Amino acid sequence: MTPISNPELRKLLAAQVPADFADWLDFVAIGALLAFSWGADPFVFALLAVSMGLPYLFVGPFAGVLVDRMDAKAVMIWANIGRGVVTASFFFAPNWQYLMALIATRSAVDTFFTPAKQAAIQALVAPERRVRANGLSHAINQASKIVAPAIGGGLLIWATPQSVFLLNAVVSFVAAGFLTRMASIRPTATHDDAAEPGMLESIRDGFKEVLTKTTLRVSLWMMAASYFAVFFYDTLVAPLTRDLGFTQTDLGLSLAAVGAGGVAGAVALSVSKEFKHPFRWIAAGSLISGITIASLGGAEMIGQKMGITVFVFAFAILGFCSAMTVVPFRYIIQNSVSEKSIGRVTALSEAANTMALLTAPFIGAFIASVASIGAAFVSGGIIMVLVALRAAMLRNHR
Repeated sequence: MTPISNPELRKLLAAQVPADFADWLDFVAIGALLAFSWGADPFVFALLAVSMGLPYLFVGPFAGVLVDRMDAKAVMIWANIGRGVVTASFFFAPNWQYLMALIATRSAVDTFFTPAKQAAIQALVAPERRVRANGLSHAINQASKIVAPAIGGGLLIWATPQSVFLLNAVVSFVAAGFLTRMASIRPTATHDDAAEPGMLESIRDGFKEVLTKTTLRVSLWMMAASYFAVFFYDTLVAPLTRDLGFTQTDLGLSLAAVGAGGVAGAVALSVSKEFKHPFRWIAAGSLISGITIASLGGAEMIGQKMGITVFVFAFAILGFCSAMTVVPFRYIIQNSVSEKSIGRVTALSEAANTMALLTAPFIGAFIASVASIGAAFVSGGIIMVLVALRAAMLRNHR
């Protein structure tokens, strides 16, 4: 029996299609508005990353606890409705300051979706098949990078980025509608109000679970380190594209290439029959990704020209490597915690990643200001190689 034969999982994945499509169509519109319409400097892109991630640190842990206590289906529905409402308000943002505030508000709503989706996958899929289910989920996410930037780039020829925000709002509502077809996914155990632990106590319990399980603890720290490396350069992709002499359309092509590579890597994992050593995949993906990132940055630093084919192919490699790291991390988390705490542990992992957001973008932007944007890419590549070395030390761990 394959994961896709599960009818409830099929409904979940079907709802993920419009939700992720809106994510990446929106990302292109925001990047284009900041880089090409408003001419924002690198520190604004660092603020963009913080606006997107900060709510995962302060709201996310509480959202994770609520996910563990509520129907995951209902949480995902309301998260998409809330996301659609806030995204529609992007249309009225007069400058980047207002846009940053609205992005932070939307991220606060989004903190509920990922823990609920991970809880749903854990509840619907047997442990030995979860890598395939996560591979399919990641493939959808990455496939949206192919379709959304292409459509977004086309829309930006005739319409403003603000108009794309309205389209994103509608698509989020569609995702909420798809989710109504699912059966409820309620917590495995219920508590009387008098016996229900407080929110802060529940969050502390999540911390204790992470700290007492070596594999889980190491995985979360490695994931955070990977995100730290990524955020050194990720928010600078648009200005790097500009500085290398490429166009707004080329930016869309590079993002689409990341999606294509991600789909290929996720599909490869989803069809694998055995998955006994996830850290081997993480080590390989991190090493190749680090070398590729550093190469892109080095080209900018020395003024090396490259063709659009080479540029796009480099991002395709990064997409493939992202699947080799993200999917195993999700698999490890789902198989290391119980259904009673999957929401809060997932939220804590997102919060750990946000800690990277609080420092990496600003450090990357500082490096870009005093040296060059390429130097930030090189720095991120070095960190990714260090993550690969750490994962290699755990390559035989099952």
